[in-house]
Amino acid sequence: MPTVSDQPLQCAIFCAIVDNFGDIGVCWRLARQLAREHGARVTLWVDDTAQADRFLASQNLSIEALAPGSVAIRVWSAQGTADRQGLDEATASDLLIEAFACHLPQPLLEAMGRAERLPVWVNLEYLSAEPWVEEHHLLASLVPLPGATAGSQPVRKTFFFPGFTPGTGGLLREAGLLQRHAHWQHDATAGRDRLLRRWQPQAADALTPDTVLVSLFSYETPAMAGWLQAMANDEVPSLLLLPQGRSLAGVAQFLGQSLRVGGLVTRGALQVLPIPFVSQDVYDEILSLCDFNCVRGEDSFVRAQWAARPLLWHIYPQEGRTHLQKLEAFLQLQKRQTSSCDALQAASGLALGQFMRFWNQGEDCGELWHHLRPQLSGLRERAGKWQQHLAAMPDLATSLLRFCRSQSR
Repeated sequence: MPTVSDQPLQCAIFCAIVDNFGDIGVCWRLARQLAREHGARVTLWVDDTAQADRFLASQNLSIEALAPGSVAIRVWSAQGTADRQGLDEATASDLLIEAFACHLPQPLLEAMGRAERLPVWVNLEYLSAEPWVEEHHLLASLVPLPGATAGSQPVRKTFFFPGFTPGTGGLLREAGLLQRHAHWQHDATAGRDRLLRRWQPQAADALTPDTVLVSLFSYETPAMAGWLQAMANDEVPSLLLLPQGRSLAGVAQFLGQSLRVGGLVTRGALQVLPIPFVSQDVYDEILSLCDFNCVRGEDSFVRAQWAARPLLWHIYPQEGRTHLQKLEAFLQLQKRQTSSCDALQAASGLALGQFMRFWNQGEDCGELWHHLRPQLSGLRERAGKWQQHLAAMPDLATSLLRFCRSQSR
């Protein structure tokens, strides 16, 4: 077994960049937290330098300009890599993370088969609230390595599940995150004004105390048009912040015109403001200051929960509509964990759940929004209780390191 000495922990994270930076977004947060808060020496291996550069540019970084001592980034492919020295270093790591079953490159597996000392090998799984996750968390499989000497034992690969309950690895949560949200929300009026003036001063000037500020970062869905129309017809004004992504085409189609970053478009009581692809830190601030956030996938879904604001989760569509089972598992878990809410908050939670079901089935949500929007205050209190429930558990990075140390004794 590997041993972790007093030297900085060596960690290698392998990531395949897919789905509009969803996977690298999670891996980058994890790598950054391991380096900043735990003093680990982290190498993030990516399979696409062009996409990695695009992602880092959105964080105001570049591969070449990463500060010494921070996360290092190297390139890999399933077929092989020219960076043999880097693969030797990955083999010598204390912790080797195979993110989202991306399948380690063959040369690395062959090097591991020849190595005398092996890392703790973890397959970091996708997030789910389904009950079976607790049963499978920390289960291991024995993997025979190519090129291993005769008589060598297979290597343990452990399946590590993030999650919402103590029987899982928890969620990514860097130090000070909840305090930052509390700071942003302490004077939300000033925060919204500051935020909007980055892209459109006219939107900031037109903002009223009763304006519902909404962020939309979703997949394509026929449910979008009915929701947008409901906001346009509402008696209360709404301002929709629209980050660059797959939502853009659907909103443009509803408005009947092309959209540009910073260009404010009005339809009835609805204003739409397209904004650029922002850094993860700025996106956290957007989630914190909005009254309602529509989020997609895994990374933005988790970050919206830390913001303690009502959210609509557009879960990644899967064959056989199995994604609806995952959605239902989350809704039922959240309902159980917030059972101490008063009757008003409980009722608003049921209304939000129905809105999510309609949205993820591509059904018209317009009438549901007219019923849901007046309940945002109760939903905000409920979201705060859910945030505190999640914060009572160890964060994912800490859980990973605890597991690594437990295997290294």
